[in-house]
Amino acid sequence: MKFTTDGLVIKENNVGESDRVVQVLTRDKGLLSAFVSGARKPKSKNAAATALLCYSHLTFTQTKDTYRITESEAINVFFDLRADIERLSLAQYICELCQVLVPYGVEGEEYLRLALNSLHFITEGRLDIYALKALTELRMMVISGFMPDLVGCRECGTDRSFPMWLDLSGGDMLCDGCKAANPQSGQFAELDKTTFAAMRHIVYSDIKRLYSFSLPPQNARYLSFVTERYLMAQTDRKFKTLEFFHSLQTAL
Repeated sequence: MKFTTDGLVIKENNVGESDRVVQVLTRDKGLLSAFVSGARKPKSKNAAATALLCYSHLTFTQTKDTYRITESEAINVFFDLRADIERLSLAQYICELCQVLVPYGVEGEEYLRLALNSLHFITEGRLDIYALKALTELRMMVISGFMPDLVGCRECGTDRSFPMWLDLSGGDMLCDGCKAANPQSGQFAELDKTTFAAMRHIVYSDIKRLYSFSLPPQNARYLSFVTERYLMAQTDRKFKTLEFFHSLQTAL
């Protein structure tokens, strides 16, 4: 079977002397792992378009459960990310998020669009890097079925009593009054008015408006802290690329 689709290479591994195995976030089939024969040869026609962080037009052949990329044409290489280790580390973290959250073999349009838009804004440097991290984490959780309920307090329904408290495991909120009146077990993240508004924007906005917001650096860092805690609570796993991203911040 042969088919063609667009996809972003989110992982690559060298195999043998000249071959490559890649993981691709595709528009039509979600995640696919594919073998690329001779991709590391100097004159390979598939070398550039199947490298990490390349968005390409790809032709696959499928034999049972095995996929091979036989033709490729680069659409966007995101080459400029390699000039900034901090931004490159965030891009690699986004790739790992895709590896964990995107299902195999199903339509992946929303995931792909989010990943490509975030990589574009990381490259352009037009949004705070922590705001981009938080936006991508939370929106990808929404697409994956882990959308938090940010409508209002689960007890009284208010959305105007600050701080609000996000239940990291339950995915809903309590207002300050209800939390104080009825002590709750579990882990909660405090949401001030700015963080609450930013999270609502990320969760409920149309993709065309998703990136049209800005935060002061201190607020962006706190938003990133909250979305990361929510991601960890919901997925119950660690991300190696995230640890590397944080190690860079410590070094800087």
